[in-house]
Order: sequence, then C-alpha cells, then structure tokens
Amino acid sequence: MEFHYSTDGIAARKRPEFWNDAVAAQFMPADGQFSAGEEFSGSLDGHTVGNVSVGRFSALHHCFERTEQRIRRDSIDDFVLLFCESGTTLSTQQGRTVTLQSGDIALNDSARPFLHDLDTDSLLLLRMPRTMVLSRFARAESMVNVRLDQSQPMVRLLSEMLRESFRIDENAPSSAKARFASAMVDTFTSVLEIQSQSDSTMLGGRHEQLYKLAMDYIEAHLDDYELSIDSLANMLHVSERTLSRIFAVRGTTVMQQIWRRRLDASYAVLKEGKVKQVTQAAYQCGFADLSHFCRLFKKVYGESPSTILRAR
Repeated sequence: MEFHYSTDGIAARKRPEFWNDAVAAQFMPADGQFSAGEEFSGSLDGHTVGNVSVGRFSALHHCFERTEQRIRRDSIDDFVLLFCESGTTLSTQQGRTVTLQSGDIALNDSARPFLHDLDTDSLLLLRMPRTMVLSRFARAESMVNVRLDQSQPMVRLLSEMLRESFRIDENAPSSAKARFASAMVDTFTSVLEIQSQSDSTMLGGRHEQLYKLAMDYIEAHLDDYELSIDSLANMLHVSERTLSRIFAVRGTTVMQQIWRRRLDASYAVLKEGKVKQVTQAAYQCGFADLSHFCRLFKKVYGESPSTILRAR
C-alpha cells in the first residue's frame, strides 16, 4: 500500500493538524510544535513492504513530542528507525540525546516518550513491529537512541537497503516483499548485536554484563522446556537472589522475560509464515502445554495463534 501526504493545497492554518495526522497514521502518534509566524510545509511519501512501512519525510523545522499521555491513549508500540539523509534531527529518548546528521541512523521506541527537533530535507523512516525486532535481538530496547556506527560495514549495507526499499514495485509479489522486509530487519538487528557487543558503554558494569549474558542464554534456549531461574543462575555461576535483583531493577523477573520472549518468538514465526501449524510454533518456542500456550497468547495479543496463522 502506497501513501502520499503533502501540505501543498492545504490552508496554512490547517497544515499543522494535517501534518500531525499524516505522521501519526503511518508511523507514530505525537504532538507537533511549529514555529510561530512561520508557514509550515512538509511531505511524506512511502509504502508498506511486507510487515514494515518505509517513508521519506521532508519538512520545515518543527518538533514532535510523544508524551506518556499519548502512549496511554493509543496502543502502538512499534520500533521506528530514523535515517537522516540530509539536514539535522535532534532526538531525545530514554535519557539519551543524539544529533543525527547526514548518514546517521538511530532507533526510536514508540512505547516510550520522545522529543524530536527536526530540521531535515530528507529523513527516511522504517516502522517495524516490535515482535519482529525482539524475536531477532532481544536486547534491542537497550539500543534505543544510540547512533549506529557508520564505520561498521553492515551499517552501510543497511543504508542502501533503506534507500532501495523505495524502488520496490508496489505490484511485486507479496512473498518477495515480505522476504525483503525480513532481510532489512535481519540486517538491522545484526547491526545492533554487533554494536552492542563492541560498545563498552552499553555494558556498564558486572550486573549489566550478567543481564546481557542471561538474555543471550534465554534467547538461545527458548525451546528448552526446563529453562528456569535456577538453571539460568547455575549457568551464570551466580545466586538466584542476585539474578532476581538484576532483573528487578528493570521492572521484570527472569520468568516473565522467558515467557515474554517465548511469546514474541512464537508470534514472529506465525506472523511471518515460518511454521504451518500452531503446534509447531508452540513447541519450538518452549511451550510444552498447547492449551496454556493458546490462552496466554490470546491474553497478550488479543487474537488466537490460529487467527494469526490464517491471516498469512
């Protein structure tokens, strides 16, 4: 599906509201702040590619703020990748402020407040379902609003893939578009994993390192029905109490993370058509009890696993 928005032909006084609605419809709801006495103009063009949306954004200087109130008002919790082709974007989220200039890329999380100060001629946006990202790299949330290292070869590859995503024919086979979308997300999450491994500032001490090791182990053993806080603590050579504290400071528990990651992984394989039966998704993601899996899945996602599978 293609989309095209432009303030051309819109009365000057109605342009801010029109622009807010256009960006909210395709990417994430936020409240625009526009310069007083300056006539605003902007355009947003793009299309959906498989399970993701790509857009090219060009506008005069303005700000976008997504507040806790907006987050409570809507249920959108996707990730959005910002790729500054030209101009400047100042992004503040999760206690970090980053300035994006030509060639810079950073991740934003629509489930958390942010403030964007935008003065850009061309900003590429990639909206990705949360489950699609977390199923590939469970610690993506820790990389929010971190500028990707342009010296990393895969960042250059990602930049080209983002640009080329605009060349995909709207009439191309849906299966081909889905594979391209999956390849873009695979490349992006590989970039995150490589950078998080090499960037010592992201590790920040023994507890952060233990959390990273725990999440990596969980991710690699989702299909282990017996995975528990006890087995995880033994593997890391720490006490269950220490492990519980490390997860508690992040507002969660070990078992909550295990079950959530299993659900995210099962949703991803169902949504992307990687399994043919619900039982396959359940068992390969660590659920030994099919009925328990179906109840928990519907409670979290509002739809049954079979409904997601049939929608493919």
